[in-house]
Amino acid sequence: MARRPEAVRFADVAFRYSDYDTPLWVRANTEDGRWNTARSQPTQYLGLSPDWCWADLIRRESLRTEGEVALIRMPLWVLKIDEERIADYRTFEQAQDAGFPPDALVEEDWERCQAEATHLQELGFRGVLAPSAALPGDTTLTLFGGRRAVDWEDEISLASAIPAKIVTIGAPPHGLVERVRFRGAEHGGYAAYTLARAQRERRR
Repeated sequence: MARRPEAVRFADVAFRYSDYDTPLWVRANTEDGRWNTARSQPTQYLGLSPDWCWADLIRRESLRTEGEVALIRMPLWVLKIDEERIADYRTFEQAQDAGFPPDALVEEDWERCQAEATHLQELGFRGVLAPSAALPGDTTLTLFGGRRAVDWEDEISLASAIPAKIVTIGAPPHGLVERVRFRGAEHGGYAAYTLARAQRERRR
């Protein structure tokens, strides 16, 4: 039987940074991402909090000091999302219960997540919720397929249209750099999950 994670509706705001005139892709991404391979299809990477966006940027650019972070001037967008059939891997437990290796959600090698994205789309999923690799404790929302940004107040007539607007142009908040998980570092959320699971196994 094919693995089929829980499908949920996501109806809330999400965030991302982008210095383009739009925060969304209608053409295939030019680079590999956790849930896509380069030039395969458009894939939208969003976070459920502004802190995730900034943490992702800090990790991506390997900015290690408050001085480096303070130099950032980047537009931060908010998007009004209403999507059905989102795979719910927002906790490591949910991924494990669905039969997907939870460590793959935050590891540096993206191959298993890229393969899972293909699997999920074959099952009809339009995106996936997952733990943030950059900011333990936060959640990401990835949408499969092209999306088009429209004005915040526009009436939505197409499933691909998402209301979006810039909420600020600036730098990450002071102190966030200390919470970012840089490449090669242990993921605190996954470490806590594995410890709790081992303790449960010992009590059995």
